[in-house]
Amino acid sequence: MKLIDGITLGRASRPAMLLAALLILIGLAFVYSASYRSMGDGEGYYTSSPQKQVVWALVGICVFLVVISIDYKRLIEWAYVFYGLGLLMLILTMAIGREVNYSRRWIDLGFFKWQTSELMKIAAILALARLLARWERRAELTGLIAPLLLAFVPVIIIARQPDLGTAMMFLPIVGGMVFVAGARGKHLLMLALAAVLAMPCLWFVMKPYQKERVLSFIQQDSDDPERQMDDLYHLTQSKAAIGSGGLLGKGWGKGTQNRLNFLPMRNTDFIFAVICEEWGFAGASAVLVLFFLFFWSCTRMAEKTRDPAGRLLVTGVTILFATQMLVNTAMSAGQFPTVGLPLPFMSYGGSSLLMCFVGLGLMVNVSMRPTILWGRDEDEGLERE
Repeated sequence: MKLIDGITLGRASRPAMLLAALLILIGLAFVYSASYRSMGDGEGYYTSSPQKQVVWALVGICVFLVVISIDYKRLIEWAYVFYGLGLLMLILTMAIGREVNYSRRWIDLGFFKWQTSELMKIAAILALARLLARWERRAELTGLIAPLLLAFVPVIIIARQPDLGTAMMFLPIVGGMVFVAGARGKHLLMLALAAVLAMPCLWFVMKPYQKERVLSFIQQDSDDPERQMDDLYHLTQSKAAIGSGGLLGKGWGKGTQNRLNFLPMRNTDFIFAVICEEWGFAGASAVLVLFFLFFWSCTRMAEKTRDPAGRLLVTGVTILFATQMLVNTAMSAGQFPTVGLPLPFMSYGGSSLLMCFVGLGLMVNVSMRPTILWGRDEDEGLERE
């Protein structure tokens, strides 16, 4: 499939694009279902969330086309500029951002509330790809200092918003990217061990409500009525929705936990619980299969490029999507503490959806511009641009 300037859409990217489109369409369907608000006596109404999500999907398609029209190598050349702008936006959010649910994560633009940390994820991946593509100290333990610093600066700022869930997303990203870049296994094991040993220190910097979420996760069977109506409420209602779905679900738009307003944040953080309630185990499993096929197709894109920066870029975005999917679904099922992480391509939210389109665009961009190999030299590893 030929695109602008004679550039061809790589075969490796087509399954990923198709699977992403399917996930977005399913997400739109369940954003619509989750937008229903019951008023009692069988009456209710739908919010404007579905229409807004459709608008952001159309905007996202335009953003996707812009991203794939620019050679990703040029984007990587400007990676540190994007990284600096991302940090500036995070600092600006701390100063003038809108506070919602104890956190200051959004800049209110009037027509759009922009969550600046979503942009920072992509900017950090671009910066890490540029740094690690020319990483000469991969065999040294001290060589890990630069990529770790690059990742931990936004982690510290985002954690102070506070948004610990988003801040933690940077850790698997930097870990996976330095592994692909050639870091020694023993050095990564040492860092992993240090991270595990440092985890208890987080307790002393967490906000009271964050501590309560962790305690509620640990004590899910607590009979404390105050905890049941506060921190455990989200988790209890989510598990009730998942369990009540059974094998085939109650039918799209017919979930009682959803339609009777029992399930909080059902079109954003807990949209997977709505899918489980209305499509059951079979439907939820089908959605998970789509996600895993999408991630597999992303790894294929990474394998097919011989450019180190391109491979690292695809790796970082894939890890970002995969980690968010795993945390979000595990959180809905009570296997992870409640954190504000959306389900990629499916949860309601303009910032999240646009980030997904940008990430997908970057991966397709790499697939469109592979390193060209000389005939049989492909097997011998010889390459040219």
